[in-house]
Amino acid sequence: MIKKLTTFISLIAIFIASSSLASPVISGISTNEINIDHKFLGAQILLFGAKGDAGNIVITVRGPKKNFLVTKKEKLLGIWYNGERVKFKEAYSFYSLFSTFTDQEPLDSELSEMELGSDNLKFITSSGVEAKKKNEFQLQLINQLEKNHLYASGTNKIDFLDETLFKVMLDFPKNISRGTYTVEIYLIHDGTLLSFQSIPVYVNQVGLSAKIFDFAHEESFLYGLIAVAIALIVGWIANYLFARFIGK
Repeated sequence: MIKKLTTFISLIAIFIASSSLASPVISGISTNEINIDHKFLGAQILLFGAKGDAGNIVITVRGPKKNFLVTKKEKLLGIWYNGERVKFKEAYSFYSLFSTFTDQEPLDSELSEMELGSDNLKFITSSGVEAKKKNEFQLQLINQLEKNHLYASGTNKIDFLDETLFKVMLDFPKNISRGTYTVEIYLIHDGTLLSFQSIPVYVNQVGLSAKIFDFAHEESFLYGLIAVAIALIVGWIANYLFARFIGK
């Protein structure tokens, strides 16, 4: 209830400010925090704002950067196995895009350098990887991320309440990584960037799963030993029960 009231008040404030807008764009979000527990099924955040100048709005959501290891599946004598591998360094773990641009209005090359649009994202690999191989594995990585709803397969629509006020619903799937996400709002006119805003969204892991996650990363060796011990104990119990009640 408090969050809804805060959002409503913020919308009123933006509506009032839009009539005498000094800044090219003002914006806000319904919340900048997402808490993940074992019941987490995804989240939605409302982004709203107003623009005071002519131009197109572009909104991106970028997740924390991670390293990805992409493996090519190969087949030998009817058996699939892991073949070549390519490691991508510091790639976005999440990416979505909203825009008022049409298909007939491509972004200027300078604006593409800002990595606006999945086709303009930069993927870095280890030295020595051929361009053809990199493109092949990069496409495989993007397809996998899109399949997991972590990358947008296209450009989403921005809804306008009138000529000034706009809103979008930001969707975060249940399999997002924890960390700091960045919501970026651009106002672009005739290939020129007029305004830029950045809003952080903090994705936290809470509850027992958070404690296990932290322990696994902070005490990785001990966590591995415990995992092996649990696996051995479970295996021994299973073998004992099989021999005791089924083996006879």
